[in-house]
Amino acid sequence: MKHDVAIEEESPMAIEDLWRDVLSKLSGQVPPHIFSSIISPLKPISLDGDTFLLGAPNSFTKDIIAAKYLDILTVATSEALGESASLALTVSTPTDMVERIAVSSFPPRKNIADDTVPAREGLSSSKRYSFDNFIVGDSNKFAYHAALMVAEFPGDKYNPLFLYGGTGLGKTHLLHAIKDYAEKTSPNLRVKYVQTSTFIDEFIATITLKRDKSAFDQKYINNKIVLFDDIQALSGTDATQGKFFDIFNLLHSANSHIVLSSDRPPSEMPQLADRIRSRFEGGLLIDITPPDMETRLAILHLRARAENVYVPDDALVYIASKVKDNIRSLEGLLNRVIASAQLYGTRIDLEMVQDVLKDQGVESNKSRTPSVDVIQSLVANYYHVALVDLNGKNRSRSLVHARQVAMYLCREMTDATLLTVGTLFGNRDHSTVLHSCRKIENLLKTKRETFQEVTEITNLINKAI
Repeated sequence: MKHDVAIEEESPMAIEDLWRDVLSKLSGQVPPHIFSSIISPLKPISLDGDTFLLGAPNSFTKDIIAAKYLDILTVATSEALGESASLALTVSTPTDMVERIAVSSFPPRKNIADDTVPAREGLSSSKRYSFDNFIVGDSNKFAYHAALMVAEFPGDKYNPLFLYGGTGLGKTHLLHAIKDYAEKTSPNLRVKYVQTSTFIDEFIATITLKRDKSAFDQKYINNKIVLFDDIQALSGTDATQGKFFDIFNLLHSANSHIVLSSDRPPSEMPQLADRIRSRFEGGLLIDITPPDMETRLAILHLRARAENVYVPDDALVYIASKVKDNIRSLEGLLNRVIASAQLYGTRIDLEMVQDVLKDQGVESNKSRTPSVDVIQSLVANYYHVALVDLNGKNRSRSLVHARQVAMYLCREMTDATLLTVGTLFGNRDHSTVLHSCRKIENLLKTKRETFQEVTEITNLINKAI
């Protein structure tokens, strides 16, 4: 379809028609998440002669388009116009330009009561956490585009990138998505993801066991992108901070990209060395805030589709109304509903969801969070074990199960990191906490007894706070 090159003066809608034509030609030529989150949000502004001006929602999108997708956009525009065209980009952020979520093609959804759905196997981080399944909304779109920019052009801009915000808001997801995307698009690129607690443990082991320090350094400095998760754990460890500072400087001087996540900004880490704080604040700091209702619903829709389960819209709205500040908790409620349907063979509808979540109070804007002490005490009472044994070294079967449930609930219901939870359970390693959480997650899907126990304890905790 050929368009008159003077259409911007005659009919503004004709520009929209041209843009729809361009999008139609581009669909399928770029990855789905790039199309929906980078290409589709562009806004046609004007057509002056043969120059088509497009507005990007922010500088991240503009930079990515200019560097990688300008040619393909120009070709599609020329085809849509029926003659040679050129493209110009600007930053334009009207209120209606909100990024749309890229929902990949999923199998048709089923209600569990209609057919038996086998328990889903655990997903690897690269499959579970990608840009494809990250829900983009007003609360996180700045962080999303910055992360995508790093994955596309490591070492170019925004180095270091520092993402911070409350627990369960998608910081770890974005770090894994950077790794997933960079490794898929550039197979020879070296990318390292590490929990800061693991970095600390490995460095301490290197010192105490007198291992080769240079080998420890090489694990980090030989990478183009290094992703440090939960960097707040670095506070208060002087020797480890010194080593981190050295590695940070080596990476930065080599133009390697450093990405960090934290539950707080550098200014709120009082035990962090000033020289490290200065390095962090010299990069790009982005605050990820709690998602709005629209974003929470999108998260639930995507999660239900990934589980191949149909949940009616009114039931999803009910679940989304229960949690406002924590995506992990939100997904936990949906998992609870799905697990109940799987274990008891019931159809998921609003009445069923209300029954399963009847003891789950609605979060206030400043939701109450139980302390680890409260969870430990209530779990110990529920299983009739002594609190000292719950946190001790006893490895009897009943105690191990109670301890794993307590660790799982601490991780799900508090802001405590894996390292913190491990410390409060008898100075256990963070990997032990992670194993416990995964064990209980699997049992919730396969054992009615465990599902009932965790539900009852969760209700006790909610009532206690």
